[in-house]
Amino acid sequence: DYGLSTVHCYLPEIVQDIVDVIGYASTEALLRAIGGTTFAFGRGVKDTPRLQILIKAIGAAKTYQLLAVFGGSEEYIPRCDKALKMLRNIRFKEDYLQLKLAGKSATMAIMELCPKYGITDRTGWDIIRIESLSKQQDLF
Repeated sequence: DYGLSTVHCYLPEIVQDIVDVIGYASTEALLRAIGGTTFAFGRGVKDTPRLQILIKAIGAAKTYQLLAVFGGSEEYIPRCDKALKMLRNIRFKEDYLQLKLAGKSATMAIMELCPKYGITDRTGWDIIRIESLSKQQDLF
């Protein structure tokens, strides 16, 4: 499964620091939960709404790992839209190819995957087309 490690070079330094503490999968969940906000990391001593946001997003164990490093600080957590979009496209293409290998038509694969990824069929076709064009350019 493709994760944030695939797009690591597009992650800002603070996000790379978070990855070092809680790993790629939990960082992706964290970005989806609080990306685009300045987040005041408490010390985790008492139950607060902020603490619950973290626990809900990444679980208690990862939350306390994160607080051990960032507790008491206030950090801007970028949304990482570009990296997450690239990751979505990589996953979409991989799922598309798996469905095609399983015998589904291109149209049926697109119809199944677009709702899963929350994109339109035009976007799905564009993602597939871009992949096809880049492979063709590699041939010449």
